[in-house]
Amino acid sequence: MSKYGAYLDSIAAGILSPKGNMADFAHARRLFIDNNLRLAPKSNHLFHVFFRMNPDAVQSVLPELQNRHDLEIGMLVKSADTPTFSADTEVKNKYNRKKVIQTGLQYNPINIEFHDDNFGVTTALLEAYYRYYYADGNHNEDPGAYNKAGSGDSLYKGAGRNQYKFGLDNNQTVPFFNEIEISQLSRKNYTTYTLVNPIISNWNHTRLDYGSGDTSTNSIQIQYESVFYDRGYIESGANGNPTGFGDRSHYDVTPSPLTPLGGGTNNLLDNIEGALDLYGYITKGINFRNPLEAAVAATNIIGNLRNLDSDSLRSQGFSILTNVIGSIAGVDISGVQNVFFPKSGGSAGQLLAATAAIGLGRAVLGNVDTAAGLEAAKFALFKQDYQANNGAGDLNAIRAQYRGLSDSDQQALADRARSN
Repeated sequence: MSKYGAYLDSIAAGILSPKGNMADFAHARRLFIDNNLRLAPKSNHLFHVFFRMNPDAVQSVLPELQNRHDLEIGMLVKSADTPTFSADTEVKNKYNRKKVIQTGLQYNPINIEFHDDNFGVTTALLEAYYRYYYADGNHNEDPGAYNKAGSGDSLYKGAGRNQYKFGLDNNQTVPFFNEIEISQLSRKNYTTYTLVNPIISNWNHTRLDYGSGDTSTNSIQIQYESVFYDRGYIESGANGNPTGFGDRSHYDVTPSPLTPLGGGTNNLLDNIEGALDLYGYITKGINFRNPLEAAVAATNIIGNLRNLDSDSLRSQGFSILTNVIGSIAGVDISGVQNVFFPKSGGSAGQLLAATAAIGLGRAVLGNVDTAAGLEAAKFALFKQDYQANNGAGDLNAIRAQYRGLSDSDQQALADRARSN
């Protein structure tokens, strides 16, 4: 019986204490984390707003607002409400049973707050709206309209002094805003609420206060006639979705130095992912915009792999394999003895990723007969000699010294690598 004692004890422990000494809250994990955080709550600070102004309306009061700053207005939104609704209801008697019926729908006003920028874009928006609908603010150059220049009250001064229009008497029949789009962003997807025929019912400029350290704001209250819903995958470009979000005029479009297109890193996994991106471009034409970009990325990947020494490859390869094996097995292979951290189950894709990583590693370091393998072996020997002679500097400094070697020194290292 002792032969099977340990085995039976393990089965009993698994049945009686399936979670062991350490476990997560499985219910919360399965709800919020499983399936790539599919049901995790969205973040409130990821949003984009676009004001679709009527070109004719803006052109009549502040044309530069439409031609130069229409996209910037949405980018300067500090906070925005999403639509809220109220159903009108009545309680009726249905043979002495209470019955609630709907009689109408109310679209509740929403509030939008802007940053009051130094250039004055959002203040100009409110000025344009005010001057478009209301004639009051258009008499700046008319000295007789508001008793300017000491002209006196115009009430009894005849038709010539009472020719000016005020209030809504401004001959405007088309709306200033056609639509306002409020888009909530999450995991490369958007949900857009489009306010139809919006009207500003209240607008406020900032409160000035010497004792305050707050930034200036402009705020508006919006009423609207209907709401349209839209959702989809975020697309960049001038005609992308949501409207205006992917416009390149206010974004840094230079490739990140962490990506193969921007130089890349000496991390083995990053370069494997870069190689897969190149494969996607070759087979499907995705990931890169043109052959030149793909060629730049390929050159950087090759250079990064050549700069990896054997120690770095060994440590990074072990890390990659333990993570993949842990995912496939459902546990985390860690440095803590007899402790296993449960993870979501693995997949065939992870196994293929592990196979691809091993295959690429063998192709690079299989033997010194390959160019990349010989280069890695030569650098490893140089690094060993450099450190043995008390050479100063980090790994980048060592690489710089290595690149400065003469052809004869490079050949000597190659002969040593082959002899080893």
